[in-house]
Amino acid sequence: MPVIGPFEPLPPQGRSPYIIAHRGVSGKAPENTFASFGKAINTPGIDMIELDVRLSKEDEVIVLHDRTLQRTTTGNGPARQYTLGELKRLDAGSWFDPRFRDERIPTLREAFSQIGKRCWINVELKHDAGTRHPVGMLERKVLDAISEAGYERHVLCSSFSSGVRSRIRQLDGAIKIGVIYNLYRDFGRLPSSLAAPSSACVFVCAKYELNSRMVRDARAHGIAVYVYTLNSVHDARRMVDLGISGLMSDNADDLVADIPENPLPT
Repeated sequence: MPVIGPFEPLPPQGRSPYIIAHRGVSGKAPENTFASFGKAINTPGIDMIELDVRLSKEDEVIVLHDRTLQRTTTGNGPARQYTLGELKRLDAGSWFDPRFRDERIPTLREAFSQIGKRCWINVELKHDAGTRHPVGMLERKVLDAISEAGYERHVLCSSFSSGVRSRIRQLDGAIKIGVIYNLYRDFGRLPSSLAAPSSACVFVCAKYELNSRMVRDARAHGIAVYVYTLNSVHDARRMVDLGISGLMSDNADDLVADIPENPLPT
């Protein structure tokens, strides 16, 4: 399969919004696993894969959404308390369907290797209250993995945390950054205000958080707006009509068939 070109936050003029696979094609395979990523890279028309990262006990960057293991694996308690070897012994697929019992928690490096620049990657850096690791450790480790994989021009680093975003920007002046909107903390603030401290170029929010004032502000400041989680064709088409730049879905493979095809050049 061809390698996708460098990431540009805004689709070219006249192109349909980007289709973004939320934790891979997580409606058809267990989230944040090789199976869900594989479905994404093998579906023509999916532009980006969104995944979540945090640290293991020995500071390896792993792909996992929750702070704790019990929802999506056979483990229990905080992932941060487990070594990578211990995490790799956990079943990360049976919770979704017994057919996926051999799925394991990937590392970010493994995800980069599997995806192989066939899609862009939105790396969401998780920052949980009470998570104990040195300030800036996750950010440095993620940027190291991006550099080693040669993904600098093919990735978006996003986070709910303003501190995480600022540290990413301090460590790398060129990487593209996304602000993830928190309704309770950020209520009333516009995309341009939230993006300014880290020079972010993408504003990400839930479909129920978006309003026309946000869209106008983002457009006026050249900021792309990506919306989650659009699991119905009705919701996706409504966002297309609003001029949203990115559609994030658990069933991104289904959206490809319903959003007018206009693929990026490779």
